[in-house]
Amino acid sequence: MPETIPVHIGLLGHIDHGKTQVARALSEVVSTAGLDKHPQAQERGISIDLGFTSFRLNSYLVTLVDAPGHAELIRSVVAGANIIDAAILVVAADEGPKIQTGEHIVILESFGINRVLVALSKMDLVSPEKLETVKKQVRSILKGTALEGTPIIPISAVTGAGLEELKKALLSVLSPPKREKGGPFKMPIDHAFRIKGAGTVITGTIHRGKVSVGDEIEIMPIKQNAKVKSIQIFREEVDEAQAGDRVGINITGPEPEKIYRGCYAGTPGTLKVTNQLIGRIKMNKLFKYSLHPGVQVHLTVGMPTVTATMIPFKTFDEKKILIEKVGNEDTYDAFFGLGESVVAEEGTPLLVSRLDLPPTTLRIAGSGKVSQLTTGITEFFIEKIKKGRVKVPVHSKGSVVVGLAETKYGAEKLLEETATTEKGNRGKVVDTFGGKGAVIIKFEKPVLENEEVFIRKFKQRKF
Repeated sequence: MPETIPVHIGLLGHIDHGKTQVARALSEVVSTAGLDKHPQAQERGISIDLGFTSFRLNSYLVTLVDAPGHAELIRSVVAGANIIDAAILVVAADEGPKIQTGEHIVILESFGINRVLVALSKMDLVSPEKLETVKKQVRSILKGTALEGTPIIPISAVTGAGLEELKKALLSVLSPPKREKGGPFKMPIDHAFRIKGAGTVITGTIHRGKVSVGDEIEIMPIKQNAKVKSIQIFREEVDEAQAGDRVGINITGPEPEKIYRGCYAGTPGTLKVTNQLIGRIKMNKLFKYSLHPGVQVHLTVGMPTVTATMIPFKTFDEKKILIEKVGNEDTYDAFFGLGESVVAEEGTPLLVSRLDLPPTTLRIAGSGKVSQLTTGITEFFIEKIKKGRVKVPVHSKGSVVVGLAETKYGAEKLLEETATTEKGNRGKVVDTFGGKGAVIIKFEKPVLENEEVFIRKFKQRKF
């Protein structure tokens, strides 16, 4: 019998564009909050949480992650994007792409998910001419993104039209995903609940390693130990599960009320918890706003989304120098002071959002990865730069530099200061020259005429 390969396909799209109907039409097994079992979802008629259903596609066991499309529930969409290998972006043919459609495209790009299909749903409600118009609109918003050229498949979850074509297209973009099967067990928890007669059940998709019945595990950041009583993969009892498997784990230990989305299960002693971290971030080119030191953002760290104070900086002489404004497509380092503790490690994906902005604007600011977990207060500095140029490269005492000061008095104040050239050549101000602010600098290496010279001053700033 051929090996069954688990893959996780996200269903993303704007509210009421038909994601849950697509999941219902494709799925064979329903799990957790699949197909809107949540009472509030039934009452409101929309998905309010992640739903999980599955079906087989040749050698693949496909888990569909139905993420809510409502603007206020973007946190859950990001949580879903962190555990999916590919995606189906659902766009209703009778409405066309919306603002949240664009946000979902940005999220998929940010997490490097480029195996994507567009399902043009509700094709039974529109004319062929309208269908072609919406296709052109979708191609237009995908243009210039990593998803340009993504297949667009018209479907109807009501009549079944296009569903087989969707499966064939999905099969064409899938490939066996790489899984981190070695290393300590690690699994983000997306649901925790009680089953009468069994106790606490946690569900999630295993990111790393494996877990077996009888194992001791640790749930962080709540610092609770538990023992694995049983494991299920879509209702089938198994003795062991590994990276890539979607599982339900029956545990002894903590009550389900203490466990929340954002908790992780792992091998005891291996999960790191922090409320401070440094990330390497690239700004989203479509984000219309600038970010400044001390701005409050929403930071998705792997699974959980928390509030955070963000401080963008660059490093010079081992000092963290504030960047006063970041925007457009800037790439930079940033310190994040988190509003609550999270599980993280180097390489954990990050998404920077401004969910306080109106849902009518795109709110995904940037993305990146954790580069360092930090502790204690990090020092930051404001940098003031004086810039000059070499006028006379060779002088009896060094090199004559102009532009660093305007007067002889100003030049005298620079004595003994350290200067650097644009190539990193260091020197010290040893004397003044003339009466118009020129100075003599003794450099470690020869300099060239008109080479730029800098003197940097640093002032500490606290947050």
